[in-house]
Amino acid sequence: MILARNQKAVEVAPGTLIDLVVTRPVAIPREHQFEWPASPAIEGDAVRFLRLRIESPPPEVDGGVTTHHYELEASKPGVARVTLAPTPASTKLSLPPVTLDVTVAAARSKAPATASLTLPDLVRHLVEVIATSPDSPLEIAKAFGEVETDGGGAVYVKPSDPRLKRVIVVKDSRIGGTNDVELQLAVPGSVTVAEIEALWGPPQHPPALALETRSVIFRPPLPAGARFLPTVTMTLEGDENGPAVWVSVIRSPLWPHSTTP
Repeated sequence: MILARNQKAVEVAPGTLIDLVVTRPVAIPREHQFEWPASPAIEGDAVRFLRLRIESPPPEVDGGVTTHHYELEASKPGVARVTLAPTPASTKLSLPPVTLDVTVAAARSKAPATASLTLPDLVRHLVEVIATSPDSPLEIAKAFGEVETDGGGAVYVKPSDPRLKRVIVVKDSRIGGTNDVELQLAVPGSVTVAEIEALWGPPQHPPALALETRSVIFRPPLPAGARFLPTVTMTLEGDENGPAVWVSVIRSPLWPHSTTP
């Protein structure tokens, strides 16, 4: 994720996540108070707004600032202007808007745009794509590299990202297609349970299915525009303290109010 704080313009690749950060002082006279909007105004379709995270100062701090994180995604090549217009508490207070001009450049190589992300952010990005994209998991997996083999039960993709050893899409005979994207880590433990827990909270611990492996399950919240329900599983070597070797994102229908086509 790219941090944008006090910047006027950035250039990124498609799929890049942008954290546009602004602050608001607290414990100040009312005539100087203002509020940031719940969502930014965006001109152009190259960028989409994902969510707003607000961090308040610790209770023991006298004063301080509230930090607003506007998380954006560079959705496709093009340009966009993101504007945050503060609303003052007093009509006598005039505050300029914060603007960020984003240029989303076409990828210059076959490497997926997610190669620029940290591995935890790559998993979060994959969850958002799995949940919101109308593309099949197979088409989503192809963004990681070239298809090696297409067997009877799975499709194997050779990823261009050296942090990944293999990407697999398992065929599900019950639905007549695919419903997951599985990432095999090149280095076991390069993504930890704690890092994913920091994104979505504590995992669930299903019963162990084999002595050599253990799985944990995460239920991410639905992103804006979700068409499917995402679930993340991490396969660990040995017990639940072992290093992660696989991270999988599974797509399920939204139920009972499914919006899938």
